[in-house]
Amino acid sequence: MKKFLSVLIILVFLVNNNVYAASTFNVKIDGKKATVKQVDVKIDSKALKSDFNPYVVNGRTFVPIREITESLGATVEWDNKVKSATIKLNDKEVKLKIDSSVIYTNGEKSVLENDSIPKFAVYSNPKSETKTMVPLRFLSEAFGFNVSWDSKANLASIKTVEEVKASPISSSIENTNSYVSNVEKQEANNLSKSSSEEVFSAAGLDVSTEETKRIVKVTDKITTEGPLNIVIDPGHGGKDNGATAVDGTFEKELNLKVATRLYDRLVSSGYNVTMTRSSDEYIKLLDRASESNNSDAEIFLSIHFNSSDNKAARGIEVLYASEDSVNIKTVKQKTLASELLESLIKETGMTNRGVKNRPDLVVLNKTKNVSAMAELGFISNESDFKLIDTDEYIDKFVNGLYNGLVNYINSYVENK
Repeated sequence: MKKFLSVLIILVFLVNNNVYAASTFNVKIDGKKATVKQVDVKIDSKALKSDFNPYVVNGRTFVPIREITESLGATVEWDNKVKSATIKLNDKEVKLKIDSSVIYTNGEKSVLENDSIPKFAVYSNPKSETKTMVPLRFLSEAFGFNVSWDSKANLASIKTVEEVKASPISSSIENTNSYVSNVEKQEANNLSKSSSEEVFSAAGLDVSTEETKRIVKVTDKITTEGPLNIVIDPGHGGKDNGATAVDGTFEKELNLKVATRLYDRLVSSGYNVTMTRSSDEYIKLLDRASESNNSDAEIFLSIHFNSSDNKAARGIEVLYASEDSVNIKTVKQKTLASELLESLIKETGMTNRGVKNRPDLVVLNKTKNVSAMAELGFISNESDFKLIDTDEYIDKFVNGLYNGLVNYINSYVENK
């Protein structure tokens, strides 16, 4: 019996070791041997085909550039002299360089964190070959795709999102890296079941029964005949707490704190400003859009903080809904988002996650004016939250948003 138990223990030990061995392998990065964790990648539920396994190192998933771009339907051009790649898909172009943290998306510069920098990796299996490895999440999100991570299955999944055509109502709401509360999800689901007439009426918009045709010209600038009107929207509130920070703080509290200080700053500078809420009050998404539309505001800014199951996720991003995707927009939308992000990064020094087109978000696709949503860092990330949880950084967020708005107004608003 003792002999049998001894053999059984040895077998269990060997099996466990084999499972562990199968999940890791060695590559050379920067000329040094590195043990990396193998990871599976799926694109729209189909496994990424590659002889060279994607891997995780320092909490980041890396994939071979050739295989991932081909699977996404993109093209890649390699410049061997400077060790750079240009990836193109539809109207997006991403330029990156080996061992460089700087990446350009349609000419806009962003900086990767040090553990996400593209690298050469030398594989020994199934054959000796050097592969260009790129960060999966950044590359996927740069092209507007959604990435999710299943830690139990050690699986990264990419869901490609087709170009959203202009339509009276979004048919579904995707939960991507930007945090969406359960209350907002339920609201969005209810909206998708409502008729387009009900939704447009609730948002203070005229109803059109024609197929999605643009009947107005999109302009670069806002033209106003009187004082500029701005709506500040502190996200969540009341029964909708939003995300919860690492110390238990609710996102709704932080949103209101930033929004209130920004409101005071703008009013003291002579702008006409309204807030969708000034207390811990629950306001429906459509009601927020309706208040903006009925007030004939030229600019709508929703203020949020981000959250993710990936505790390493950090940084600031600004969302917008492209006029190409939402036919009620008459002024180009991305410009405001870009001005806000540039000023926020300059003021805070936090990680730049870029501007992102999110035509699925109700407060962006049901507001007829120039609209943006600022995601001011991840309260699920300890490093970000240490900054966020200080008066100094709340003021930095306010300064960044204020400067971004003023820069946009000075450059893109004309008074008749």
